[in-house]
Amino acid sequence: MTRSSLFDSHVESASGWVDQMIEGLDLSPADRPRALHALRAGLHAIRDRLPAAEVVDLGAQLPTLIRGLYYEGWALANDPTRIRSRAAMIARVEEELRRDPRLDPVDVLRAVIHLLVEHVSPGEILDVVATLPRSIASLWQDLTGHALETIGTNHQRSG
Repeated sequence: MTRSSLFDSHVESASGWVDQMIEGLDLSPADRPRALHALRAGLHAIRDRLPAAEVVDLGAQLPTLIRGLYYEGWALANDPTRIRSRAAMIARVEEELRRDPRLDPVDVLRAVIHLLVEHVSPGEILDVVATLPRSIASLWQDLTGHALETIGTNHQRSG
């Protein structure tokens, strides 16, 4: 594989995530910058609630270019306990969306969580949710429907 095709494969992978955000947020293809901004906002809110080891574990499963977006601005000293409730999690997304008030923070979080549930290993999703306070974990459940229950059941069967 040439360097160019290797790089192109990373761009293609990241582009697929942005396409899924466009679909999840019911945006037009011309809204790619908004979808990318929404993806960043949702990933940062989730990242900022996780303990450092879990940030790294989740980041390892993201596509290369999405991983760069995910880690942008993160410091090992981040305090995940600042986000303790559903309202605080939604406010964290809203904080990053302030440049685009037409994007609803709950819809953004739902779209990002769906992406993660679809592309990240079930075990890692369960690990992420296990580190969350009950109210935020229940927000994940509310936003994904029964997807997390299915993951838990399938993971227990295979484990």
